[in-house]
Amino acid sequence: MVETRGLAVENRAAAYFGVRSATTPAWIDRERLAFLSDASGVPQVWATGIVVGADATALTGFRERVGALLGAPGGGRLAFGMDAGGDERQQIWTVPPGPDGKARAVTEDPETIHGFGAVAPDGRRLAFASNARDQRYFDVLTIDLGDPRASAETVLAADELLTPIGWSPDGRSLLVRRANTNLDHDLLLVPVSGEAPALLTPHSGEATVAAAAFDPRGGGVYVATNQDRDVSALVRIDLGSLAVAEVAAGEWDVEGLAVTPEGDALAYSTNEDGASRVVIREVASGSERALSGLPPGVVEGMVWSPDGSRLAFAWSGPRHPSDVWVAGRDGVARRVTDSDLAGLNRDEFGEPATVRYRSFDGLEIPAFWYPPRVSGARPVVIEVHGGPESQRRIGFSPLTQLLLAEGYGVLAPNVRGSTGYGKAYCHLDDVEKRPDAVADLAAAAGWLRQRPEVAGAKIAVMGGSYGGFMTLATLTTDPDLWAAGVDIVGIADFATFLERTGPWRRATRAAEYGDPERDAALLRDISPLHKADRIRAPLLVIHGRNDPRVPLYEAEQIVETLRGLGRPVELLVFDDEGHGLVKRENRIAGYGAAAAFLAEVLTVT
Repeated sequence: MVETRGLAVENRAAAYFGVRSATTPAWIDRERLAFLSDASGVPQVWATGIVVGADATALTGFRERVGALLGAPGGGRLAFGMDAGGDERQQIWTVPPGPDGKARAVTEDPETIHGFGAVAPDGRRLAFASNARDQRYFDVLTIDLGDPRASAETVLAADELLTPIGWSPDGRSLLVRRANTNLDHDLLLVPVSGEAPALLTPHSGEATVAAAAFDPRGGGVYVATNQDRDVSALVRIDLGSLAVAEVAAGEWDVEGLAVTPEGDALAYSTNEDGASRVVIREVASGSERALSGLPPGVVEGMVWSPDGSRLAFAWSGPRHPSDVWVAGRDGVARRVTDSDLAGLNRDEFGEPATVRYRSFDGLEIPAFWYPPRVSGARPVVIEVHGGPESQRRIGFSPLTQLLLAEGYGVLAPNVRGSTGYGKAYCHLDDVEKRPDAVADLAAAAGWLRQRPEVAGAKIAVMGGSYGGFMTLATLTTDPDLWAAGVDIVGIADFATFLERTGPWRRATRAAEYGDPERDAALLRDISPLHKADRIRAPLLVIHGRNDPRVPLYEAEQIVETLRGLGRPVELLVFDDEGHGLVKRENRIAGYGAAAAFLAEVLTVT
């Protein structure tokens, strides 16, 4: 019976993970867009006109994922990044946007990560980050995309984590973000001539730079930052005096920003309880209008057309897989791409209710509750997001929709430590407070057990990356609460994780989790590996062999330990994946196996 059920589940997984998506728009000219689509099974570069019904054409056809895409400010040139097998050592490529264009590798250094930044106003120079000099740090370099013989030139080299995020209108300077931790940034003005950089955001305490862009009118930069406040606001910094003027602020984070080429208008997005709101602001008058015509969802990758008349962006919602949309200055949005639903009915996709439940100390924890579609008391899967400096949003999730189709309810909590709810909330899980976030999962199970539509003895927990750690942690801390667990690329032991993770990540991860020497005892105490004997629930572990963030060793050691204890545990390793599953065939196999595992353990009928 289980084998038959597994085959049926895999067929349903093929349908849900067969749903297409379109993301990361980049303008080719005022009437055409490039974007990333996974129509082939792995994200590639495509192009389309912006009129309804325009045909889309693939510009690349590689077996590996394209993970980044940029267009020249005036259109006409595209740059993209591609890694190998999920190893995140992204190389830079360029491709002409026409149908006969041939992609060309700009960098060919497979041991180096090339982080995308921005294309200069001249349309030729790309600013990017590279850890070629020292794997622990990222320098800022530029390269001429139009010259196949060009070599990269260093703009700023320092033992720091640097990312270029914008060019000045005259092409003489860069905005560079320096990450002191994942939640504390400096914004630098860096002359490309090699002169000393200037610090634009002196501050005490912590401040993030979520987004930044030059004001094309001159003399200033726009920045989305939570400097001296709990949630991020949009401000303008005068480049001469460093005086800060507030542009937009409210009770929710400003997280996205795009400025027209002429600087006469800008678009910004706010994160309102996990959903996006996009506003177009006319600079001269200060008048604002929110985009209309959009379903509830989440925005990504806002970019203005070369003439500043249209804003392109990707939009994803519970019932709407990610598509590229375009809005005019009037704020009316319309969809440009139309993602294939693989034969599924949009009206049958589940939509969440935003709820809050109280944890052990009275703190209210926000969560998205997708109730079961089937009547009666049903099993529930608690999905835990990664990060921890991240947040579960209301974008489309094929995994969530698959679980709903299988008859489960799904609860997706934003436990303490999540972003999106202010600086103070984000720090409630730091270092010695880590167990408090784990306790939030126990409280979630308690909240579910009070609901008549939930089978209280059939609650499973599932998470990826940091969510994988949280899964393992709650299985050890509260073993009697859980009927099953699924750990996807999760941390089992903080000591081995910090020792083996990519060297460019160690300092920022230690700032969140604890110093491997000073806090060694604490890290051991909170690591699930050292309490694995408490795990009672059957466990499925999924990992990519090339994961540079949470190396495969984390999965291997928890599985080996549990097998030695005679506990039910399975391990799935994907040889051509890294930190998570990207390729469609692997997503179908991996998440299909997870759904079949849950069906067997939770005895869904």
